[in-house]
Amino acid sequence: MPRGNLDKRKILEAAGALANEISIRKLNLKQLAQKLDIQPPSLYNHVQSLDHLRLDLMAYGWEQVGERIAEALIGISGDEAIRRACEVFYDYAEENPGIFEAMAYYNRDAKKPDGTPDRLTDILYRLCRARNISEKDAVHVLRLFRSYIEGFALLVHHGAFPRDGSAHESFRYGVEFLIAGLRQLEEKA
Repeated sequence: MPRGNLDKRKILEAAGALANEISIRKLNLKQLAQKLDIQPPSLYNHVQSLDHLRLDLMAYGWEQVGERIAEALIGISGDEAIRRACEVFYDYAEENPGIFEAMAYYNRDAKKPDGTPDRLTDILYRLCRARNISEKDAVHVLRLFRSYIEGFALLVHHGAFPRDGSAHESFRYGVEFLIAGLRQLEEKA
């Protein structure tokens, strides 16, 4: 890739592909430079450090998953929208294990870079608030859904469940369980 065509987006795409292949923990700037067919010092024109690259990958992942969820929800609402949002997140984590690892582990140290989970949080919050539940309950439900979808995906990512398709079935079961709980909150209101 000629240097003139190199920009931050291309670097993130290459870093994401490499992280998905070898893991975010094994990613280094020398490998990334090789993948981009440039000399490692050239990366420093675009990347401050490996830690900053990992934070950028975290934000890139949240941006991508937020865009995918927003697109997937066009024209649907209610329980189906919640199911779809959860499925899209799960699928993204499965398809992008290295980027998902960055999203999960580097998020805790980030100072709100663009693309953090705010978009996902906003989407899930709106889905909760569209129901007849209090704002206080919506916040708790939001935290529960987010911890479930991210936590389950992390367990799958780290091999806690067999990779025979049954984990995805269990994930769907859990989503239905959470939706049923959401319906009970509506009935109380």
